[in-house]
Amino acid sequence: MHLATLKDTMRTYHKKLKRIKERGCKDFIKIKYSGKNVVLKLVDGSDETVKLLTNWRIKYRDMFATDFVISEEKTKNWIKHDVLENPDKIVFLIYVENRKIGLISTSKYDENTNSCILDTILKEPTFFLPGLMTTVEKVYLKWMFDELAISKIKGFLFSDNKKMMDIHTKCGWIITDVVPIEKKSMNKNSETIWQKVNSNSNNVKPKRYFNLVEITRENLMKNFNDIQYEVICD
Repeated sequence: MHLATLKDTMRTYHKKLKRIKERGCKDFIKIKYSGKNVVLKLVDGSDETVKLLTNWRIKYRDMFATDFVISEEKTKNWIKHDVLENPDKIVFLIYVENRKIGLISTSKYDENTNSCILDTILKEPTFFLPGLMTTVEKVYLKWMFDELAISKIKGFLFSDNKKMMDIHTKCGWIITDVVPIEKKSMNKNSETIWQKVNSNSNNVKPKRYFNLVEITRENLMKNFNDIQYEVICD
């Protein structure tokens, strides 16, 4: 892809995210799944959402690369500064029959590879609707390819996160590498991060690994069955 085209795509990516945020927390993508109305909306900063996201972060803390003292105040600041005021990131809440049951997000556009990251996808652990998250991910990835005009979507997850890897596989993701990782302290505030094992740490046996994954539109469409959905505004 030529440099001028890459710059146009980068502008498209950020322009699309900005437009969605300016539009506010309205219906963005509608999916009909198993007789249920599923809707994706921009994340909001309401007390209900802040409390919900804080609880999810606590419940799934072992599946995030970073860990820290989780609080509603930090979640509220994260939504405001790291999401809504960040031109490179967007987070959607997933609603089923008007109930907030999960989220899905995008970040880190890379103009060198015309790619971005599927940042987070998670579901309220008490909500059950088999196959829903696979369908949501497929529709969301297709929107990313079609409307953000990117060539490739990347991501990473813990190798022991079998459920998420199974969903990714059904969507058409491939594993490009498996990386040994170790937990490191970031500062004196009990913040930690899982990082690639230092090449000099030959005597350290890794406790966990990251699967590095990626997907192209071609691979997604091989697995994109008949899904009833609508993008309300892009």
